[in-house]
Amino acid sequence: SSGTAALRVALAALGIGYGDEVITQSFTFVATVEAIIEAGATPVCVDIDTTLNMDPKSLTKAITSNTKGVIVVHMLGTPARLVEISQICRNHNIFLIEDTAWGCGGSLLGKPLGTWGDVGTYSFDFAKTMTTGEGGMVVFQSEEVFKKGKAWHDHGHENNPDVQRCEDSKIGRAHV
Repeated sequence: SSGTAALRVALAALGIGYGDEVITQSFTFVATVEAIIEAGATPVCVDIDTTLNMDPKSLTKAITSNTKGVIVVHMLGTPARLVEISQICRNHNIFLIEDTAWGCGGSLLGKPLGTWGDVGTYSFDFAKTMTTGEGGMVVFQSEEVFKKGKAWHDHGHENNPDVQRCEDSKIGRAHV
């Protein structure tokens, strides 16, 4: 339904919640931090560099034993320093989520933004690069994480075409 909801699905799919810290940058839209708080995690904001995106040196200094993820934001269509940031995340065994709300359609070194991390999120708000009026999208590197995100987003429903999910109007009862 939105880029914010996409971030929330990403955090849930990665198992990020209470007691975890998620590092993001100080220059971002409030939704980035809102999604972290909604997940029950603690947001940790770090400095930006001349790209107006996360400063890798500031990221490194902020990592603690409670850090479970990083949300890097591609502000104003400018790619973050993903080569360094993704390496830092791998070195510390922490998840990388890309908030690509303002970077949709962009790329770095020939690789699309939103596909560098474990999860990429997008926004289709009316003010974004690619719009549907509202909406969001999540892309995953791992099928296992995708399945968790899909289940969380769909309230745990099993998407089985042989099982009806709505009320049968002919007999007036819901199918299970």
